[in-house]
Amino acid sequence: MTFRLMGVAAAFLLCAACSNYQYKSFAGSVDDPALRVLDLSDGTADAPVIYFDTVQYRDLGIPFHRLLLAIQVDGKPLPYAGKYSILDYFGYQAIRLTPGQHSLEWCWVSMNKLGTGGGKCGFSAPDIQLEAGKRYLATWSSSTAIKGVSGYEQMQISVTSYVLDRDSKKQIYP
Repeated sequence: MTFRLMGVAAAFLLCAACSNYQYKSFAGSVDDPALRVLDLSDGTADAPVIYFDTVQYRDLGIPFHRLLLAIQVDGKPLPYAGKYSILDYFGYQAIRLTPGQHSLEWCWVSMNKLGTGGGKCGFSAPDIQLEAGKRYLATWSSSTAIKGVSGYEQMQISVTSYVLDRDSKKQIYP
């Protein structure tokens, strides 16, 4: 009986150790066929698409999901998009737009399977030029630091966001 319980516990731990965490119903990869594209192109042929990066990973065995979510285009809020609380964000992972100049705003979100996390809104590209037929990727780089005195430490995450041409990998903004 003890061996059976140990076997069940070991199987559970193995399954948990291999599992990913997915925040809400957002895709874990920009290449996921289930990723929904918000179409604001008015039916324009060969309309450019901008994807907002997402990554799933583990840190100290805890599954995380970090992602960018578009919340505003050309000064207009997207439907239901934004920050509702420290743990509740909504936005879009991909947007199809008309070619030309646009302003975009997005949030960076980091959540984990323990139910903790947070994010920051206000990342933007106020005058980005999007070309017909092109695919773009809003992405980020981040660094973490532990601040404070022993016993009262806080993790500080610094995020820098930018936009790439998805095919050439060339940075186009800023």
